Amino acid sequence: MSPFIFFRLIEIVLIGVMVFTGAWVLLHYYFSQTKKLSSPVSQDDRQKIILPLQLQAYERIVLFLERIFPTTLILRLNKPDLSSAQLQSLLVKTIRDEFEYNLSQQIYISPTSWELVKNAKEETIRLINKAAGKVTEDAPSSELARIILEFSLEKEKLPITIAIEELKKEVRSC
Repeated sequence: MSPFIFFRLIEIVLIGVMVFTGAWVLLHYYFSQTKKLSSPVSQDDRQKIILPLQLQAYERIVLFLERIFPTTLILRLNKPDLSSAQLQSLLVKTIRDEFEYNLSQQIYISPTSWELVKNAKEETIRLINKAAGKVTEDAPSSELARIILEFSLEKEKLPITIAIEELKKEVRSC
């Protein structure tokens, strides 16, 4: 074997070893980075991310419940020039719109609390519709408002109050 062929063969082997080593280093780095990205988030990191979102969800749901409280709704929406039918429609639409706006918050609260929130919404709409059945459609809105407030006062505890109390208990246990 001539020295030229021998050196040429050594050169090819060295180039091959260098290419193999470079590829191995790059693949090792790539797989280690991929493993770091796909590894599960630690419980502490998860808690740091989710807890603020949970607390914000509780705040938003309590705010929703406070906003659909019959007295709050009436004070905010009642205008003297409305008829009772218009006020009824406006109250129900407002409750449904606000509920839809906060629908995504159910991800962060317990299923039991979410059921209480839905129940509070439905019971409030039922109370408004029941009160609307006691007045004529063209009656002034103040008459419907008065009956809604009377019905609210007749109940020992409104479903809204029950839902808020449960949400507060859940927040304390977070």
